[in-house]
Amino acid sequence: MKHAIDLIGEPIILGHSYGGFLITNAAYNDAKVKGLVYLAAFAPDEGQSMSDLVDSSKLPKGFLIFDSAGFVYVNPEMSWQICAQDIDPVQAKVMAATQKPTNQSILTEKSGPPAWRQLPTWYQVSENDRIIPPAIQRVFAKQMNATTTISIPSSHSPPISHPNEIAQLIQNAANA
Repeated sequence: MKHAIDLIGEPIILGHSYGGFLITNAAYNDAKVKGLVYLAAFAPDEGQSMSDLVDSSKLPKGFLIFDSAGFVYVNPEMSWQICAQDIDPVQAKVMAATQKPTNQSILTEKSGPPAWRQLPTWYQVSENDRIIPPAIQRVFAKQMNATTTISIPSSHSPPISHPNEIAQLIQNAANA
């Protein structure tokens, strides 16, 4: 992500859902980044890992697939019911089929200093999220003292299920 920030080379707002860890770390001490938009996302503090924030034993059995090469990904057969229950099933299946696996280290890698301590933040809570409980999302928003927090009756995929609301949140962040 740091490479993408450098390529843009202009003041930017970073936004991400699944990659809340990414924007939290990539934007730290980067003068080009002017704000962060979290969409039903993790917002770790320094030293926290994904496994500190989510109890994977509470996820449905078989939801995460671990392969012999050290990668993990969401079971495409379960993705729709868990991550995207409010999206057209065909579109959700395409999303599941095109997901990229990630290294298993993402579960234990500790976060560095959080950029949300330095930058204005906006947070969107997904009230029907089955991955990150809405109560935990509200804790993230409060912890970072989000400039704006909105709540949407969405699954864990709000950019797809509620694109207008998400676009407005991003536009508000960009205009601030």
